[in-house]
Amino acid sequence: MKKNRHLEQISNGYYNLGLSLAKERNLSSALNALSISLGLNKKNTDARNLYGLIQFEMGEETKALISWVISININPINNPAQNYLQKLRNKSAYLEKSQDAISKYNKAISQIKTVNYDMARITLKQAVDIRPHFVKAMLALALLDIREGKSSEAKKLLENVLAIDRFNTKAITYLEEMKPLTEKNARKEKLSVIGSPVKKEKPVENVNNGMPVTEIYKNYSGMFTAINVGIGLIVGACAMVFLYMPTMKVALNNAHNKEIVEISQQLNDVNLSIETLKSENEGLNEQVNKLTEVNNTSTENMNYKLLQYVYFLGLIKEYNTKNYTRAAEIFSNLDVGQLTDVDNGLGISVTGTFAEMAPKMRDEGPKLLLKVADGLNRSGDFAGAIGYYDAALRISPDYVEAKYKKALAYKAMGDVDTANNLFTEIITNYPDDRFANESKKERGY
Repeated sequence: MKKNRHLEQISNGYYNLGLSLAKERNLSSALNALSISLGLNKKNTDARNLYGLIQFEMGEETKALISWVISININPINNPAQNYLQKLRNKSAYLEKSQDAISKYNKAISQIKTVNYDMARITLKQAVDIRPHFVKAMLALALLDIREGKSSEAKKLLENVLAIDRFNTKAITYLEEMKPLTEKNARKEKLSVIGSPVKKEKPVENVNNGMPVTEIYKNYSGMFTAINVGIGLIVGACAMVFLYMPTMKVALNNAHNKEIVEISQQLNDVNLSIETLKSENEGLNEQVNKLTEVNNTSTENMNYKLLQYVYFLGLIKEYNTKNYTRAAEIFSNLDVGQLTDVDNGLGISVTGTFAEMAPKMRDEGPKLLLKVADGLNRSGDFAGAIGYYDAALRISPDYVEAKYKKALAYKAMGDVDTANNLFTEIITNYPDDRFANESKKERGY
């Protein structure tokens, strides 16, 4: 009991640290502190709610949503996370746009891995346009700008990242690497000079003190007899040493060689022990990495599954209140494969409830979403319109009108390459559709 209380106190300490860092906009360090806090006490809802707020600020709305849902499950009474979720539900198409931004970021990463840098840059730009606080996307886009020599655009992105997260290590590192080489060398030279000791040259002794040599001989000639006697004694001592030196040297060498053999044997034994420990340590590290990977995968899968049930609850609410447009938005993001029935004894079927709503959503949903997208398109909100066109296409992938109008929106935004790719897709896959002829006109065929 005392141990649990002690862990709660330490967890609160890390929460306070995270709160302090968050107030200073040191968001990365705040997330680290809050992660430690939650590791010590998973029921620390204050830490979990703050963790979600920071993730939301950095453009990770899905992670924020999951954190708040878990917090409410732990403590549903007077929990601020309920207000956070309610505000998200009240914002039309907000979660869908966030999901679209994340999808574009993942797509861009795949494009980078296949060395398709131009398309990756366009996709990341779209993700940042949708979510201006999406830190990961901004960092990736900045790297591509640096690669293409667009230093001013990269610098602006990195400064925006630091405005969100003041001490983001990646942004600081990228900015540092962008500085000219001469500036780095000048700074290093300056640092090397500071604190270096000043070397003082020794004064040159004046050998000639002005006294004639003959005078030295005259003043000190009485000492030469004693000096000669001393030299003779030294020579005699040296002769005795040289006589005994060979025998002494052999004895010392034998003793020294024996010590070397013993020490070498000990070192070999120690090295064998170290190699054994290294081998065992590598084996343990490999097992830990595998278990960590399995655990992370399981956590991600569980979080994704939980998110689908949040969407499902929102779908039921909007459908029952006859807000079919909003219901269609949620329906477009729902992964029905994650919904499963549980034998709860009440006869309530999740999949059965979904099956009752699905036909109406598949039939009317795309048209309702298209209508909203057209309105946003006319008002000049092309990014918002694209989000709704994408939602309609998620429900009905062969909805050619939505695909065509999405291409027009990209063209209006100045992204001609993406627009032309969509026009070509319509011409190739739907040659008999009326929008195929319109697409040819847009392509200039």
